[in-house]
Amino acid sequence: MAARDYPPDPDDAQSAPREPRPREYGGSPTEGGPLQKAVAWARWLLTALTVVYCVSYLVILYALEFHAENYQLLSTLMYAPPWAWLLPIIPLGGVAIFLYARLLIPLGLCIPIMIFVYMDMRWHNWGTPLNPTFKVVTNNIGQDHKKSFKPFADLQRADIIALQDAYAAIRGPEFAKDYPDRYVVGKDQFILISKFPIRAAEALPMVDPSDSHEVKQRVAAWFEVDVKGKTILVFVLHMPTPRDQIEAMKSPSALAAGLGKSTGNSGKIREQNQDFFKTQQELARQMIQVTRQAKVPFIVCGDFNVPTHGIIYRSYRENWVEAFNERGQGLGATFPGDSRLPAWLRLDNIYCSRTGLRPIHAEAEEDRPSQHRCMAATFEFTDGIRR
Repeated sequence: MAARDYPPDPDDAQSAPREPRPREYGGSPTEGGPLQKAVAWARWLLTALTVVYCVSYLVILYALEFHAENYQLLSTLMYAPPWAWLLPIIPLGGVAIFLYARLLIPLGLCIPIMIFVYMDMRWHNWGTPLNPTFKVVTNNIGQDHKKSFKPFADLQRADIIALQDAYAAIRGPEFAKDYPDRYVVGKDQFILISKFPIRAAEALPMVDPSDSHEVKQRVAAWFEVDVKGKTILVFVLHMPTPRDQIEAMKSPSALAAGLGKSTGNSGKIREQNQDFFKTQQELARQMIQVTRQAKVPFIVCGDFNVPTHGIIYRSYRENWVEAFNERGQGLGATFPGDSRLPAWLRLDNIYCSRTGLRPIHAEAEEDRPSQHRCMAATFEFTDGIRR
């Protein structure tokens, strides 16, 4: 067989005519006819917008996780509905379906990152207890719109119910009447309702770091409870609300404050925001220090007024065991329960000490139209150490 010359002679009649190659995605937008050029430019623009969105999305989530309390705008966005960050996927993905389907991959990955990483969705199997157990339910009843926590607590068969914004002097007799077979003890704004004897209780003095004086409104109390012959401490918290800081962002000076300006009213807004989160971090540090001195297993529960990300939340997780993180299912959102939108923040939470107790079940109330919904958790006694 004769060797064939390469390249073939263009005048060779046996040479097959070459078909024009279609331009692949990502080619130069200057190639081809007018329609091809328009499609190419559209793909380039869509790709650029997708890259900008995905990078910005990851940067924002990172900033909210590790730096939110340090900046006015970020600290406000920390409480915003998280699915708002996914809205750009709708137009970008809709166009990508027809123009450049490969872009659906990075856009689609943004959704599980939001649900499982940022929103902290959990799907654990509930544990099987090997030792005596007890169940705790916590609820801030300050704005319950007369929708009582009692049906949920009764359904859960709660052994211990920790209430905030209850103000013992006013509502203590009411709950003593509702639970005649329980121990009902109140301190300041906190009430503990228990099947087990409450041996002692006291409101905790906390120091405001801004003036080195005791906080006027008590933010925590402790209760010593004898649970099935074992002594535990139940710390009930109600940390300061960021409501004023969030409302301040609606003022004309809010944008300047969020961008770091410190002149005029914007400077005042920024300073108030910094003072608030400085106080939050200091109160959290004090509370953690108190629990480190505990000689017996303990529960820390209540309205923490921080979402499941940020500097303050991480400090709690690093020192205590979060029941929902260990044994919860779903998002565990408890706030705002009275919104037209599904609740999106887990402000109400239950933790336990790293020794002596182990969470085996955690569950958030789902459908009561109260500003704060209940959180429930079951614990068993153990001699092991939680890592």
